[in-house]
Amino acid sequence: MAKKDRLQLLKQPGGNLSLMATLLLLIFVFQGCITSQKMMDAVHGHYYQYKFSMRESDSRKKAEWEKQGVKLLLVPDYNRINFSLENHSDGPVEIIWTKSSMVQLNDSSAVIHGGISLSSNPRAQAPSVIAKGQHLQDFILPLLLIQINDKTLSIRDLYPEKDDELSEKNDWIMHLIGQDLFKLYLVVKINGQENHLAFTFYPVEIMRGAHSFKNKQ
Repeated sequence: MAKKDRLQLLKQPGGNLSLMATLLLLIFVFQGCITSQKMMDAVHGHYYQYKFSMRESDSRKKAEWEKQGVKLLLVPDYNRINFSLENHSDGPVEIIWTKSSMVQLNDSSAVIHGGISLSSNPRAQAPSVIAKGQHLQDFILPLLLIQINDKTLSIRDLYPEKDDELSEKNDWIMHLIGQDLFKLYLVVKINGQENHLAFTFYPVEIMRGAHSFKNKQ
């Protein structure tokens, strides 16, 4: 039945729509909006927000590690890993960046941290020193994500943010839940002893939406 014919059937004497007819009309319009949104989503795809844990964590809800009074929380955020380190040990703690690295799909890369120029030599980074009773908030950026095209610098994502094709064909992104996506090798000196830590990250939850989640976490 055409939309015009439906409206004619809903008309009451006096040219007004009854309450029931109004509700039916609203449902019809709302269903049309939903159908249109589904069509738009199919064309433009979806965006994804991830929550990670790591194999080496005691928690399956977050990527957290704790040893000898040192507590480390790591939060991947598309093209970097935000972290906080709390030092409750008996002395200073050092993160030795020149010995740390990232591995994704068998590609190994040096890393830099916040405050370091993207063009700097990663082998010349001084360690981050966290005094007893202090904490540090920073981020880690693997150099393998940095791309230069025609002298324009960009940073690609460590894991997919958006569908590449029709969203209905991209359920594979949701299937990344529980899959190992990348590794961080971090060297941390505690009480004068170097600890070579290996952290394997995997998504524990993926949320899908129509708009980007970047900078909204």
